[in-house]
Amino acid sequence: MTPKQHLRIAGAALALLLGGCASTAQQQAGSDPYAALGNGGSSVEYGTAFPVASPEEAYRNGNAALSAGDPDRALFEYLRGLRMEKRPQADPLYRVGIIHHGRGNHDLAEKAYRWALEIDADHRGAGTALGIALLEQRDFEGARQHLEPLVARGNAPWQAHNALGVIADMDGEHGLAQEHFEKALEVAPGTPLVLNNLGYSRYLAGDWTGARQSLRRAVSANPSYELAWRNLGLVYAREGDHETAIEAVARNGDRAKAYNDIGYISMLEGRYVDAMDFFQEAMRLSPAYYTTASENARNLDGLLRRNGADRLE
Repeated sequence: MTPKQHLRIAGAALALLLGGCASTAQQQAGSDPYAALGNGGSSVEYGTAFPVASPEEAYRNGNAALSAGDPDRALFEYLRGLRMEKRPQADPLYRVGIIHHGRGNHDLAEKAYRWALEIDADHRGAGTALGIALLEQRDFEGARQHLEPLVARGNAPWQAHNALGVIADMDGEHGLAQEHFEKALEVAPGTPLVLNNLGYSRYLAGDWTGARQSLRRAVSANPSYELAWRNLGLVYAREGDHETAIEAVARNGDRAKAYNDIGYISMLEGRYVDAMDFFQEAMRLSPAYYTTASENARNLDGLLRRNGADRLE
């Protein structure tokens, strides 16, 4: 298992490689520097929308649309508000970035975040979101460059600490990672995402008890959090409580996958007889899962042949 298990960072609610300055945007888009941040359809779809008296009214409309789950209308409103301004404004650009980030339009999201930061270098939302966008693209150094100064200034969003924790775990610095997750929990107590990441970090560090405690808190806060249940199952497997591990991993109903995964953990720990039993049960439960489980069983059989039958016990 790898730290990818907990690379779940902030998502669209927080809310790579185009330029971001206003002059560049104007050169690219002629008289409309914001054209490149649109999505084409919004301007046409809302072309008959009632006029607004001020940029602030447009931004209020955008916030309401975003809250109502209508990102197309929100994007239209933020952009028409920006077009009414005498100069670009950081916060609506950041919100435009959020919309594109949530849609997976990474280039446009980064463009909007960078532009916002050129206007206001201390914008916490844009700085955090850009760091997360870079982390999602596995540009760890770029993410650090944006997130560490933000955290050093104090009062950083919990998402910034969470992202730095993920980076630290990827570097094998589990103690530092856990410090960041704890700070994130100080800002946002009981956040399931951070509790899961803290638990997985402890799992990576070999602290089974601490990992179990954090992951139990994560699933108590969000009983439908499948990733946390899966990670909790891995902890139980490491502790040798296979029955509870199976129940935790198989909460989504895929018991064959659960048996295979717990078998893999058992194999890594040298409990070969247990591992083979789990692989065989996975094959029995699901013909569709036969290929994966049987490959693991063959690998285990080869390992046993190389190491000798005395390793079975």
